[in-house]
Amino acid sequence: MKNRLIFLLFAILLFCNSQFNLFHLIPKERFDYSLVEVSETLVIGKLLNSQQGGIFEDGGFTGVFYVDRDFSNRGIAGRKSYAKYINNEHPRKYYYWAYKSQIGGQAILYSVFDKIFNLDNKVSITIFRMLNSLALSVLLTLFMIWVKRKFGLLTTIISFLILILNYWIFLYGKSTWWCNWVYFLPFVYSMFFFEQNKENYSIKKYVIVSSLLFFIKFWFTGFEFITVFLISSAIPYIYYLFENKRSFYLNFIGRHFLIVILPFILTISFQLFQFNILTGNFKDGIAHLVDAYARRANGEYSYNGEYAYLNTLKQYHLDILLRYIGGSFVNEDFVKMPFIVIIFLGIVCSVFLYVKNIDRRLVITTWFSITAPLSWLILFKEHAHIHPHIDFFIWYCPFMILVIVLISLTMAFLLKNIKRNELKHK
Repeated sequence: MKNRLIFLLFAILLFCNSQFNLFHLIPKERFDYSLVEVSETLVIGKLLNSQQGGIFEDGGFTGVFYVDRDFSNRGIAGRKSYAKYINNEHPRKYYYWAYKSQIGGQAILYSVFDKIFNLDNKVSITIFRMLNSLALSVLLTLFMIWVKRKFGLLTTIISFLILILNYWIFLYGKSTWWCNWVYFLPFVYSMFFFEQNKENYSIKKYVIVSSLLFFIKFWFTGFEFITVFLISSAIPYIYYLFENKRSFYLNFIGRHFLIVILPFILTISFQLFQFNILTGNFKDGIAHLVDAYARRANGEYSYNGEYAYLNTLKQYHLDILLRYIGGSFVNEDFVKMPFIVIIFLGIVCSVFLYVKNIDRRLVITTWFSITAPLSWLILFKEHAHIHPHIDFFIWYCPFMILVIVLISLTMAFLLKNIKRNELKHK
């Protein structure tokens, strides 16, 4: 009962932090911006579009709903549509710019909810945000339960206290667009799956459930942060099953190919179906997907028109990694604490734990997991260049979370030793 109350408290505190910034651990300016973040206005546009048409109006894509003839700036148009939506207005649609790089499955579900219940728009958007905050809070709490089972309550409490200070993981936790919780679905599931079935696990069950979770991720956020998601989802498998044998590598590749392939095909097929509704041509969808990949992966891609300023933004930092290790992981209004600091602490604690022979497998797996965020920063540098308001989040998928566990495990070990020595001298 005591442990259940502790974890219930964890979930409530995480939820309040994400949804309301109750403890002011998220910088006020960033939190205020997250309430009308430009990407979320794409969801608002979709909701307005569905209210005046059908669920699959304009292919069912999210997008910018233009409420007047000012087509000069999508961001401004998005904020105008947000204001109309919040005030329960039914503005005339002058134009709808469909965002075609994702299927927008989350907004399709919101629109279905909207059609069924027809609530006040303020109430609806609040419900959608709260559900996202709740999902993130529950998944992080479940991870804390895993930490408790593996390393004890003291390590868990320390992990929680450090984690809640890391505001990037919570900044867009409520976002109806980013739906950050989906990135932890396979990771948390697999941690429990292998922990509970150490000797007698069903690979068939692992593949089927993981494949379903992958589809949920693709449905909600498409292929956003795809390399991060693919690597982070495989971390539990590596932690529990890794052997430096040819059979391991072959099984690893084969099983995870099966996990990915069906959700990938279903998602692409659905997106092409949307394009067929929108343009009447599947080929347009294929061409757009190829172009979307090129834009995210190619740092030399050039923007035109109202987004030409992004070309300048990409030139501010020659080394993008320096930007992302130099950003603060705690509220800069209190103190600036760059990510490199917590990474350095993680290295020190890793050496300590390895020397003490304390879960060396976790130490090694943690540092392998850094390939998840690095894969995005290197392969999709263009996205990282122009989205510094969100891309810091990828550090937590799951590298930084595991680093926090290493630090907490070390602190718990030292605290227990101090207490043990005190008892000896009494």
